[in-house]
Amino acid sequence: MPIEKLLCGLVIGLLLIGSRPCRAEGASAPEFKAPPPSSMVDFSGTLEMPAGKHGFLKNTKDGHFAWTDGTRARFWGINVSSTRLDIPPKQIEAVVETFARAGMNMVRLEAIDNRNCLLGKPESPDSLHFDRHYLDCLDRWMDSLRRHGIYYYLDLLDFRTFKTGDGVLNAETFDRGARPYALYDRFLISLQKDYATKLLTHRNPYSRLRIVDDPAFALVEICNEHGFFLYPEKLESLVEPYATDLLGRWNDWLLARYLGRAQLAASWGSSEGQPVLREEEDPEQKTVALPLLATNLADRSGPDATAARRAPARLRDGVEFLSFVQREYFREMRDYLRSIGVRIPVTAVVSSDVAPDVASVAQECDFTSENWYGEGINGDPQAPDLRFYGNRNSVRTDDTGGYAPYTASLRWNNKPVVIREWASTWPNKYRSVSEPEALAYSSLQDFDAVLLFGYQTNQAPNGALADALNDFAFQCDPPVWGLHALAGQAFLTRAIQPAKHTVTIAYPTSRQFAWPNRATDLRRIAWSSRMNSIVSDTAWGPLTVVPTGSPRDVQGLRDVLNNLQKLNAPVSDENLLTGTWRSDTGQIARFTRQGRLEVRTPRLSIVSGDLSPNATYDMGLFKISTPTHFGTIVAYAVDRQPLRTSRHIIVKMVSRAGNSGEQFEPSDGGSPGTWVLRARGAAPVITYGRPSIQPTRIWLNTDPEPSPAKPAPAKAPPRSKPKGASKANGKPATLPQPAPKPPASPMLMLYLEDGTWELEMKDGRATVVCDTPGIAGNLLGRAFTTMQGPLQIAEGPGVGNGH
Repeated sequence: MPIEKLLCGLVIGLLLIGSRPCRAEGASAPEFKAPPPSSMVDFSGTLEMPAGKHGFLKNTKDGHFAWTDGTRARFWGINVSSTRLDIPPKQIEAVVETFARAGMNMVRLEAIDNRNCLLGKPESPDSLHFDRHYLDCLDRWMDSLRRHGIYYYLDLLDFRTFKTGDGVLNAETFDRGARPYALYDRFLISLQKDYATKLLTHRNPYSRLRIVDDPAFALVEICNEHGFFLYPEKLESLVEPYATDLLGRWNDWLLARYLGRAQLAASWGSSEGQPVLREEEDPEQKTVALPLLATNLADRSGPDATAARRAPARLRDGVEFLSFVQREYFREMRDYLRSIGVRIPVTAVVSSDVAPDVASVAQECDFTSENWYGEGINGDPQAPDLRFYGNRNSVRTDDTGGYAPYTASLRWNNKPVVIREWASTWPNKYRSVSEPEALAYSSLQDFDAVLLFGYQTNQAPNGALADALNDFAFQCDPPVWGLHALAGQAFLTRAIQPAKHTVTIAYPTSRQFAWPNRATDLRRIAWSSRMNSIVSDTAWGPLTVVPTGSPRDVQGLRDVLNNLQKLNAPVSDENLLTGTWRSDTGQIARFTRQGRLEVRTPRLSIVSGDLSPNATYDMGLFKISTPTHFGTIVAYAVDRQPLRTSRHIIVKMVSRAGNSGEQFEPSDGGSPGTWVLRARGAAPVITYGRPSIQPTRIWLNTDPEPSPAKPAPAKAPPRSKPKGASKANGKPATLPQPAPKPPASPMLMLYLEDGTWELEMKDGRATVVCDTPGIAGNLLGRAFTTMQGPLQIAEGPGVGNGH
C-alpha cells in the first residue's frame, strides 16, 4: 500500500458544525438560516424518495420490521417535540433537509397533544377539537418528511389535558395524560378512540393522503410512558368515581379466581404473623384493597395494614390483575386502530425495567419501545435555583442502568425493539461517548430503530433554531449532533455485526408477577451478547438463565458468561472482576476501569472516552494519538467498502462543548449531585479548542509500531491562544494540489486540543474542517493554518484512492 497512492489532493477549511454567534443587544433579529449539518458529507442520497416506496411497515417472523415487499427495515433518527413543531413552512423544509443530509430515515413527532399544540390552548373549554394552525404545521412536517425519504412515528396519548368540557368527571384533578385512569375508564377510552379516528383518518392537503394510507407513517404508540407500574404511587390517590371503579374490578377478578372469601383467605395465608386478608375485607362486598406497590408510601391505617397490603401473595395477585387490565386496554386500542385502517406496527410505552409491565406490551402489541437517559437532574430544596448532576463518563460503569442492559430489557418474546428516546444530555462533560455507545450496543442487540431526543427549532427570539445548549438541544451540540450522521450510517448499513448468541432470561410462571420485579445483574450480559426475555417453566439450555428473585443474580450471570466462553466467545466471569467487556463478536471492547470504548470492524473504527496524551490508539487502517483528554474519534468507510480498500473515508473527532459563560463545577459536600450548574450561559456554543504543543497525529497503519515523527520547528503552532474560545462555526476554504511525495511524518498532524475536526478522503482528495481558527497543521508534509476565510498554499498530497 504505497503511501503516495493514497494522497493526491488537498482541501482545507472550516465547516459550520455548531451554533451561530449571538446577535448584539438591541440588534434586529437575524433572518432564518439553514440548520448546521451533522457532517461535511451529504448523506441524503442514501434515502429513497419518497418514503414508502416499499409499501407499509410490518413485523417479521424473526422479530424485526420489514416492508410489504419483504425488505428488512431499520431506522435511525431523532425526535421533534410538541411546540417545536410549530414553526414556519420555510423552516420546516430547512430542518427536514438537514435531517435528510444527515441520512436519518425516521422522525418521531412527539407529544402533539401537549398544551398549545394540536388540541388547542390551555384555556380552551375542551380537548375535542383540533387547532387548525397546528394541524397545518403537522401536515407540512409529514409531507416534507415523506418527500425527503424520511418516515414518521406518532404517539397518540401523551400529554393530553382532559377537561370537564369533554364530559370527564373530576378532570381538573388529573395529571396530563390521565395516568392511570385512561387505562381502564370506559369514557376516557372512548375519547382516545375518537382522537385517533380524527387524527389518523385526516387527509393531508399537501400529500393528499390520509395518515392511515400514507406508507411514510411507519410506527404508532397507543400511549406514552403510561401504565400502572411506572407511577405506582398514583394508585394511592385515585379520585372518584375512578377509585371505586378500579377497586370493584379488582374484587370481581378475585371472586372469579377464588369464588369466595374463605378460599381467598386460605390462598393468601399469613405474613409477619398476621392474616393477609384483613377481617374487614371481603371480595363480595368489594372491600379488598389493592396491594401497596409504592415503596415510598404506607397505608394510612397503620403498620398492620401496610404489611398486609405488601404481603407477597397479595402483591402477586395485584400485579397479575393490573397486568390483565393493561393488556385489555392495549388489545382494545390495537384492534380499534386496525379497524380504522392502521396497517403498521403498534406499541404502548410503559417501563422497561419492570418485567410484568413490558411483558404486557409484548403480549399484545407488535413491538416494544422505551427510553434511555444517561444523566439525571437532581434538585435541592435548600437551593431550588440550582441543578445538580453526577457528570460521569458512562463508559466507566457496567451496571444494570447502562445503555446496553437497560435497553436490552425491552426485548420480550423476540419482538422488535425501538429505542424511541435516548440521550446523554448537557451539561454532562462526557457526552461525546453517547453516540458511540448507542451505536455499538444498538447494533450488537440488533435493535430496529434508535431515535435521539431531541432536536429543538424555536427557542431563539425570532423563532429560529435554538442556538444555546439546554438539556435536549442537540442541534447545536458538536459532541452529539456532530456524530449523529456518521453513527446513523454505521447503524443503517450494519457496519457493526449483531451478537452471535442470544441469552434468554426465562421467568417461571411463579415469578412472572412477583413484586418488585425489576431486572437484576442478569441483564449485564447485554454488554457481550444479545438478550431476550420470556415467561417459561421449561429449561432451554446453557444460554437460558432463570431469575432467582435475588436483587443481584450474580451467580447466574457468571454461569452464562462461562457458557458463552465455552462457545468460543471472548468473555468469561472474569469480566466482573476486570470490568472489561467484549462483545461475543469481538468487535466491541468496553474498558470500564479506563473509561474507554473501542469498536473495530472492517468498515468502522471508534475510540471513545478517556484518552491519554501518551498513548497511541490502534484503529485498524489508522493509528492515532491526541493531546485531548476526552473525546471520540471515528473512522468510517462511506462507500461501505473495507477501510483498507475504501475510496471514501471520514475520520472525525469531537470532544467537549458548552455555552459561553456556562458555570458547571464540582459541588459542595453533601449536595444531591457531585456537580452543580451555577450558570447556564448563552450562545455561542464553544468547544474549548485551543493550540497545543503536542499535535493530534494520524498514521496510516503500514507499520506495526509507527514511530511518531517530530514536527519541524517552522511548523510549530502559535503558543498564544486566539482571541475568544473556539466557536462552532466557520467557512470552507479550498487549496490547490501538489505532486505526491513520500511523507516523513504522520499523515495528518493538527496542533489542537479539544475542539472538533473532520477529515474526508475521497477519490484522491482530502478535505479537513476544523471549528477552531489559528490552529497549525500538516497534511503529508504540507503546512496549513486554520482560519475563517479562504486559504491558499502550495500543492501537496491528498487521500482516498482505494489503496
